[in-house]
Formats: sequence, structure tokens, C-alpha cells
Amino acid sequence: MKRVKYFLICLSALLLLLTGCGGKQQFTPPSSSQSIAVISQLKKASFSIADLQKNKIVSSVDLKHPLTDLIQINNDSIIATSKEGQSLIEINLKKGTTTDYLDLNKGLTSMAYDSSSHTLFVADSEKNVIYFIDTQLKKVKTTVKTGKLPSSMTLSSSGTLFVLNAESHTVSVIDIAKEKNIRTIPVLERPSGIHFDGQSIWVGGHGKPGTLNKSIYAYDPKTGKQQHEIKLGVMPVAFFSEKGSSILYVLCHGDHTLYKVDTKSNKQLASVETGQNPNYITASSSSIYVSNLDDNSVSVIDKTTFMTKNRLNVPSGPYAIVLEEKK
Repeated sequence: MKRVKYFLICLSALLLLLTGCGGKQQFTPPSSSQSIAVISQLKKASFSIADLQKNKIVSSVDLKHPLTDLIQINNDSIIATSKEGQSLIEINLKKGTTTDYLDLNKGLTSMAYDSSSHTLFVADSEKNVIYFIDTQLKKVKTTVKTGKLPSSMTLSSSGTLFVLNAESHTVSVIDIAKEKNIRTIPVLERPSGIHFDGQSIWVGGHGKPGTLNKSIYAYDPKTGKQQHEIKLGVMPVAFFSEKGSSILYVLCHGDHTLYKVDTKSNKQLASVETGQNPNYITASSSSIYVSNLDDNSVSVIDKTTFMTKNRLNVPSGPYAIVLEEKK
């Protein structure tokens, strides 16, 4: 009996030690020559790493909480947010580790990163603020108030951060140098997805309750006036565009379709069907990647032909994607 008690005491001590290690996880790092995708999964607290040449998942890592956004801040490190966890998470691809990066608050939704100043912008949907984080010092420099439920954001090259507030149906225009919210722009109800093309702020979303919005809208960043409307598919929720390009890719999760739009002519150029309930989009030099939450897949779409060339099967509701392309 004494030996059993001693064993239980030792086991309890070991468990306490393991749970007190800051949530560090180990995984096999990808090779330096491997083109990969790191994909968060919302239906399970985990992320997966996919080999893009082989078009298959090569590892999966379990976490404490599902990840809401991913952003790469250098060659080795990806920072992740979670609505349920208190801390940002760092995924180190070189070391093959996940660790707590910086304690902030619950309700973290999305991020943007300015590489020139090494500043990470993180949206807090509970406190309704944006954290300005110095990634070299791992320290919060300041916080700036937004509207209700900041959900996504985009940066301009002139030092402005545009934050979409889902609950207050507004865009907060933040001067980064002044660390100040300088303007609030009303947009459509239940907005989702934001993009700045150098001239206009583009916003999508669900629209008024009881209706199905089928348009994206352009707003003047200085006056807040609506400039353009382009009719597309049902419920546009996410955007992607190459820097300096007038080509805008718009993801509509209501009709599970990706649209190609020219913002100079304000015309739809092409469309391609994705998987069920697509929510997130990014791109490499040759392909567009769309995560499909409800059929556990990522659609790989050729940029030139605008046709689906691959489907990557991902477990448990894929969402945010970071690509690391090797040539």
C-alpha cells in the first residue's frame, strides 16, 4: 500500500510539472527546402503542416485552444491568436516548437504585421482594442480603442491601419505613428472581410438580418462615403490581393465560390467553386489557397487558369493558412 501511495504522489508531481511548462509542444520541423502550409483547425484545438509538393498533411499538433489567425513575422516564427486563450502562441518552424509568446487577454481575433517597424497589431474583441506589439522586445507598446468586436484589419503603405468592427458595423481608421483612432466609417451591417487597395477600403459581409448580401462595397478612407458596389456571390467574407495589383480575389461562403475582380474597372472577371463554407484565403506565386471549414479541405486554385488543380484534405475544420514557399 505504501508503494502504491508513493507511486501516486510521484505521478501527481510529474503531471503538475508537465502542466506548468507554459504549454510547450514539440513537433518534427519541416526541412529547409520544403514548401509547406501551416493550417489552423477550428473544430479541434490543433494545427497541421502540409507538404505542398506531395499535397498531404505531414504532421498535426494538438493545442489547448483553437487558433483564430496566423501570421508569419520572420523566416522561423508564426504567431497565432486564440479567442479562448490568454496568450499569443509562437510556432517555431526551425525548432519544431509551440510556446506561449505574450500574455494579453481572451478574445483575440486577427492580426496584421508591419515588418519595417517589427510591429504586430492584434485585435482584442473583448476589450475592443488593438494591441501594438514590438516583436523584437516582445512587449506591448500601446493599445488603441476601436469599435465593437474588431474582427479583421488591413494595413496601408502610408502608415494607416484599417480595422473592421463586426458588431458596430464600422471601420476604425488608425494613424499608426500617432497611435490614435482618427476616424470611424460606417459600413454595411454584419460586415466581414476588409481590403485596402491604395484608394478605397473594400468591405464584404452578411448584410442586414433576414437578407443575403451579394455585394462588396468600396468606401473613401477620408470621407467615409461609399464609392462603388460590385455584385458578386452570396455573403462575401474574405479578400486577397497582391501588393500593387488591381486584381482582387473575393471569397463568398454563402455560395462557396471564389471570385476574381478588377477594382479598376469594378468588374467580375472569373469565378471558381470551392469546398463547403470557405472562410480564409491566401496565395503563393502560382496558386490560391482557400480553406473550406465544413468539408475539411483546402482548395488549391491555379492563378493563371483560375481552375481548381488540387484538393488538400485537412482534419477538423481548416481555417487560417500561412504558406512558406521554397523555389
